[in-house]
Amino acid sequence: MNDFTKKYSKIWKDDPKKLLKSYDYQLELTKQLDNLSIDKFDRKIFYEIILWKLNRYPQIDNTLIEKLKPLSSLKPKEHYKSKQLLKELLSCRGIRLPMASTILRFINPNVFQIIDDRVFRVLELEGKIPTKPKNINNNYLEKSCEIYFHYLDRLRDICNEKLPFEDSDRILYLLDIKLENKIGD
Repeated sequence: MNDFTKKYSKIWKDDPKKLLKSYDYQLELTKQLDNLSIDKFDRKIFYEIILWKLNRYPQIDNTLIEKLKPLSSLKPKEHYKSKQLLKELLSCRGIRLPMASTILRFINPNVFQIIDDRVFRVLELEGKIPTKPKNINNNYLEKSCEIYFHYLDRLRDICNEKLPFEDSDRILYLLDIKLENKIGD
């Protein structure tokens, strides 16, 4: 045993690896990445490593991913039909309302737009985007859906030919920057 190992022997006795028993950081992804074969290394794995480090890796099962696909056929103003799936998305680890809205927006930009603090401010909406609690509850899920659907309704109200709904999140985001507003103001 070297001096460093001895220094912390009160914690780990004679085996520093004992500490690994309490390691619980993104267990599933950590195991997958620890067992990575370099011939499988590609852009997807690269992004998984980045998300692992940032602790932003969402945990969503393939069943929910499949359930999201039919949302692409919703028509404008039918966003309320997505409520149950939005709740399921929000219940996933690593997915809060801005991320859930981003997923929905890329599935169907004619119905969904990304909720963002900057756009929220430009729309002069009351309240704020809910913070995800450690223990997800129905109150958080309901409030998130209510705020997001109100946000989409408000966007729909102000949109027109010159301000198309499918581009509104991006245009209003840039408007807030041009207004020289800062994040958190």
